[in-house]
Amino acid sequence: MTAFEPIIAAILGSGVTAGVAWIVKQIADHKALAYGPIVARAYDIIDPLLEQHMQSWGGSDVEFAIELAIEAVADGKISANEIKVAAREASARWLPAVAAEKVRKYVTASEQPTELKVADAIAGHVNGIISKEEALAQARNLIKK
Repeated sequence: MTAFEPIIAAILGSGVTAGVAWIVKQIADHKALAYGPIVARAYDIIDPLLEQHMQSWGGSDVEFAIELAIEAVADGKISANEIKVAAREASARWLPAVAAEKVRKYVTASEQPTELKVADAIAGHVNGIISKEEALAQARNLIKK
């Protein structure tokens, strides 16, 4: 019977680990759903923003731009910590192929879509041209129109 104890312990340990991993994934998915409408709207801004600036920006610039886009769309409805969580989820789930297709549609539109104007305002801050407050004010004003 003593030869089976390590095997049973290993099986129980792997079962507990798998259970914890499943719970963590469910919590992350729930958080993503909680911010879903905000993140979905933010992707309309994030996609052209990253398509235009991915080559020239570093990782922290990309992360910061995503946070700004979510903050602009959220318009004070979620806290700073929730913005960071939503930004991590958005960056983890960002799909370049979907973004490229969306940007192609924006570019071929007869007039410049609001999302591109908002992306330009956010890029202005990330590139150091305007202040964060000015970029968010411009973005929120454009989104409300």
